[in-house]
Amino acid sequence: MNDNTFEVDYRYDSSSDVLAVKVKRDFDYNKTVEMDEGVLLDFDIDDVPISLEILDASKRFKVPKYSLRNLFSFNMGVCVNEDSIKIDVTVGVIIHNKQEDTILKSLVNNYANIPNMETALVSA
Repeated sequence: MNDNTFEVDYRYDSSSDVLAVKVKRDFDYNKTVEMDEGVLLDFDIDDVPISLEILDASKRFKVPKYSLRNLFSFNMGVCVNEDSIKIDVTVGVIIHNKQEDTILKSLVNNYANIPNMETALVSA
C-alpha cells in the first residue's frame, strides 16, 4: 500500500443498522465531519481520515441488512480541497449468492478546514 492508502477493519451492527469502519493503525482522534446526516467521517490530529460511521447503512446502500454482515470488499476514496470534502464508498456485498458492489457518495463544504489531500481506506 502506498502512503495515501490505509487498511481498515469494519463492524456492522444489524440491530442498530450501523456500519463502522476504522483504520488498522494507531491514531489520535481530532475531529468529526458530518458528511450527510448520519454519515460521520473522523480525522486524526494530522487531518488524515481514520474512521467512518454510517447510520441506517442498509437503507443508504439499498441492500438487506444481512448482506452488510460479511462484506467481501470495502473501498473509500477521500478527496479534500479548500472548498469541499468528498467521499466515494464502495462496499462489496453478497445478495442472493451473487457478489454486488453498492456505492455511497457524499460531498460537503470543507468547514473543518482540512488541508488538501487524496487518500483511500480499503479492506485487506
